[in-house]
Amino acid sequence: MATLDAPNLSAKHLRAVVALARFGSFIAAASYLRVSQPGLSRIVQQTETLLGVKLFARGTRSVSPTDAGREFIPAAERLLGELAQQLQKVRNLDGQLRGQIIVSSLMSISHHVLPAALVEFRKQHPKIHIQIREGLGSSVQEDVRSGLADFGIGNALGLNEEIIAEWIMPEPCYVVLPKAHRLRKLSSLGIKDIADEPMISMPADSGLRRTIDVFANKRGVVLDHSIITNQFGSLFDFVASGLGISIVPAAALPPKDEYPIMVKPLRPAITRRIGILRLAERSLSPASEAFLAIFRPKFFAAARDPRRSGTISRAASPQTR
Repeated sequence: MATLDAPNLSAKHLRAVVALARFGSFIAAASYLRVSQPGLSRIVQQTETLLGVKLFARGTRSVSPTDAGREFIPAAERLLGELAQQLQKVRNLDGQLRGQIIVSSLMSISHHVLPAALVEFRKQHPKIHIQIREGLGSSVQEDVRSGLADFGIGNALGLNEEIIAEWIMPEPCYVVLPKAHRLRKLSSLGIKDIADEPMISMPADSGLRRTIDVFANKRGVVLDHSIITNQFGSLFDFVASGLGISIVPAAALPPKDEYPIMVKPLRPAITRRIGILRLAERSLSPASEAFLAIFRPKFFAAARDPRRSGTISRAASPQTR
């Protein structure tokens, strides 16, 4: 039997149409859906293109359904309701989340904090498949912008309008020294204290490296990046071997006694702002929310308590600033 091909509509299209009909305003509907106004407009236009009809008449201050819209909107509401019911039935079969999440993360965060969160998440949700993509800040943003990643963990600054950052938290950086280094007795270090030291550094195109160089240059210091690596494991090996020192974010610091290194606060501090990045027009899935519920407190602890990572003294702890 011959059948008509159904348009390739998603729940995203249906939710956009229903919300716009309910509020009669792109601004109000976009706020309700937590998407940008241009993003909502694109989704509605995509829906109309797929259906081959205009669903809304646009006015200067409001929109109203066309005849075709008045026919389609109740069907969209019914489909969304049935989908929600079926999803709940499936999830209630054994009470376990299923599916896949793709996480794009800065390499510094995926070095220790992300694996610790994954271990706990796997115990609680063994039927969720997880893919981790590690990269520089620009690649994390591109993974999110393209829709490849469900969400990103990266720098919350310099985002375009398609990406929003949630749960933004400051993360300080610390100086890492070999245990026998001449500066080991100082409780904290200024950027001029390390001006002549050979540095073990991330590549020049990394956000961390740019942040450090701008910070130093504003204070009249040009750092000597003598060894470049894109792996934090190698970076700590090189520092422990006495090849140089480094500046690293708190979450990248290794557990205490893993390397023969010392960790010192930097005064004034270099701080970057880390957030959960997602598309403005895409809400987080239940699986993503479940993972972030585990990740957030672990990142918070890592950013706030670097004493777990080295021989930094209580008196020099950032908690006593």
